[in-house]
Amino acid sequence: MLFLLVGLIAPTIGIGYFYLIARSFLAQNSEVYAEQQVLLNGAALLIIILITVNTTLLGLFISRSFTKPLKELHNVTKELEKGNFTVRANITTNDELAQLSDMFNRSVLALSKMEEERLQLDTAKSEFLSITSHELRTPITPLKAQLQMLQQEYFGPLTEKQKESLTIILRNAERLDKIIEDFLEVSRIEAARLKFDFRETNLQETIQETVAFMEGFAQEKHITLKATAGELPLIEIDPDRISQVLRNLIHNAIKFSPQNSSIEIHAEKQKNNVLFSVKDHGVGLSAEDQIRVFEPFYQVEGSLSRKYGGTGLGLTICRGIIEAQKGKIWVESTPSTGSTFFFTVPLTPVEEIQPIKVLFSPKTAIEKKVQDEFMTALGPMGEVEFNELKNKHALDKDFLYEYINNLKEQFILRHEHADEFKRNIGKIFGEDQGKKENEQNQDGVNKEG
Repeated sequence: MLFLLVGLIAPTIGIGYFYLIARSFLAQNSEVYAEQQVLLNGAALLIIILITVNTTLLGLFISRSFTKPLKELHNVTKELEKGNFTVRANITTNDELAQLSDMFNRSVLALSKMEEERLQLDTAKSEFLSITSHELRTPITPLKAQLQMLQQEYFGPLTEKQKESLTIILRNAERLDKIIEDFLEVSRIEAARLKFDFRETNLQETIQETVAFMEGFAQEKHITLKATAGELPLIEIDPDRISQVLRNLIHNAIKFSPQNSSIEIHAEKQKNNVLFSVKDHGVGLSAEDQIRVFEPFYQVEGSLSRKYGGTGLGLTICRGIIEAQKGKIWVESTPSTGSTFFFTVPLTPVEEIQPIKVLFSPKTAIEKKVQDEFMTALGPMGEVEFNELKNKHALDKDFLYEYINNLKEQFILRHEHADEFKRNIGKIFGEDQGKKENEQNQDGVNKEG
């Protein structure tokens, strides 16, 4: 643009001065003034038109020589952002842009080698985990059998202290077996070898059978299990995997619920999936716990971990099972009030199972995603705001929604940007924010009516 302005203004000023001088000269010779004036005007106009056309064409050519390689660099950068490490920039202008293109290609090559090494390490890690788990489990089975035979006095009578000691050993052997089984399940999830037996299933029957199985555990604390379900269609799904997730969530709810309380299990059909929920009235989860509860080996506060036990892999395995089917799993909770775990499964089975990184995924994956959204929505201020909320332990979904609404009310964010910010936060926590807003709007209409 600057080139075009200079190219047009400078010649035009020169032509203008020439025109004024010529006109002044012709004015002194009035007998030829009229005829020469016409010719002078036409010549000046023609010269200005030619200069304009030439300058415009030259400017477009020069501008294109800059914008085309810049556009190519922009396109390959977007491909790189998507994880395409095979992309390369092809700029042959023999100038600084070509040098930049060459440096970009070298950087992409280095990143592709790092990505290849990372994939090799992931594969080696999964294979090591799988082989080790199998090898560890091999001696566990005969060990448990021998301990059970000893406990039943198959080899002779035992004293009370010997029986007590064998009970402790057997309990820990079973716990070790459960840990090894969890590692095996994790290795299957990460290697996309998790088996699903998709068949037409009545989910209401699956829920009732699972609840009946878990009632024995609930009765130990006099906890009531209440199962409800909307009208659910027969769908192609693996009922054993759904039951496995429900059992784990109900078992956790029982562990963290007080005596004589209740747990509600519910399922309902949504547009493209079935939504399950398990609600308890127990100790609840803090904002940080809600973010990290699905991470491997994460325990809710040390004192609670010692009190309730567990390997810390149960919810991680649940996440792997659900996400392997293209579903979502998340939690909503208030400390000292209770927690509700949600998960969805699609109505159409996903038979091509994808590997899900659950064991060695970043420990602050959700937190990092939230931070990225803050940076995208608020720019440099986003990092400051995010750190302040993190220090206040206020990174739970509902508080973030309230925070974004305040930004909108104070006109810090435009309505469309705030709504997009909320939708992205909702996706991180596994929620369709657009659906929630529609439901809220509908509730408002119903109240007004």
